[in-house]
Amino acid sequence: MNQPLPSFSSDAVVRIRSQSLRGRNLISGVTDKVSLAIGEPDFDTPQVIVEAQIEALRAGYTHYSPQEGRAELVDAILKTAVAVADKGFSSENILVTHGGAAGLTASIQGLLNPGDTVLLEDPTYSLYLDGINLAGASVRRFARGEDGAFDFNRIEQDAKGAKLIILCHPSNPTGAVISRGEWTSFADIVKRNGLFLLCDEAYEGLTYGDSPFVSALDIDGLGEHLLVSRTFSKKYAMTGWRLGYLVGDPRLIASASTVHRTFNGAINSANQIAGATALRKAGEEAQAMWRRFDKRRGLMESCLRKIPAIQFRRPDGAFYFWLQYPAGLGTSLEVAARAAQAGVMVRRGEEFGSSGKYALRLSYATDEASIVEGVARLGRVLAD
Repeated sequence: MNQPLPSFSSDAVVRIRSQSLRGRNLISGVTDKVSLAIGEPDFDTPQVIVEAQIEALRAGYTHYSPQEGRAELVDAILKTAVAVADKGFSSENILVTHGGAAGLTASIQGLLNPGDTVLLEDPTYSLYLDGINLAGASVRRFARGEDGAFDFNRIEQDAKGAKLIILCHPSNPTGAVISRGEWTSFADIVKRNGLFLLCDEAYEGLTYGDSPFVSALDIDGLGEHLLVSRTFSKKYAMTGWRLGYLVGDPRLIASASTVHRTFNGAINSANQIAGATALRKAGEEAQAMWRRFDKRRGLMESCLRKIPAIQFRRPDGAFYFWLQYPAGLGTSLEVAARAAQAGVMVRRGEEFGSSGKYALRLSYATDEASIVEGVARLGRVLAD
């Protein structure tokens, strides 16, 4: 008699499936659909970047690259993206990654053991939870108050016995930024409790108004505690290129590199040359896209203010609005499903944590006409 096969899924996969908040996007049978759901710039990648890759391919850059990253890109990162930090970084502080997602996952897997505890904001980007579950670690959540401020006394309590804190800055899904004063408080907690800090700066360069972007790299005292993950996806409209990088203490970089090379290997050479071009030559194009995002932020805000049922704070970064609505309208999954049937796709708040049960995330990384029409459709849903 044949023996039955063992389980088709490892315990890690079972943990992710049972606890993941990253549900599939809702599918609507409506043909006339407007999407405010996807966190992807609708702009084409700037031509100077595209041409750099084409030229690299024609020049024969089609072979394996160094595991940690090509010298051209690492040098560009050191001289442009992190030079402001003035921390004396070298190539040992940099790892080029398969997009921001692989950098984040490699960092998490390189640091955590089963049974470790991680502090996560609620709400925050849902990928972190999957990576934590993959490692067999557990989560403690903390939240901002109604005024948008952190309760650092509570975070200090939660930090006892934890190993890692993960922050998304600017925030996906709320667009909130972390001020220099708040960073100082986080740094004190990290040092007092012997924590590591992983900061996801995917939306670096996308802040607005009077709230300047302060990178975790700029904060004194984090040093050996810190890993920062960045990506070319948002700022340079390079989502499909899958190119990112980590910056941090060489020992943390080495741990992440061991994981990254196991499931990704080195990033292709032509993409890396294009990434170096983005950092050195695409600043004006990135600023032009930023100006469009800022305009769209104002447009979406003016449209949302016509919906009486919702509450929201103006985002200071990224390209999302986080809307809260009365519980009587149903859970975010239910409301998002009704919105899909009404022809507007939005992201359910529960994907980002329990605080999103009665919340939705809307993206303004799309054209102005879609913003106006999509918010109008959502307003009719919330008025029913």
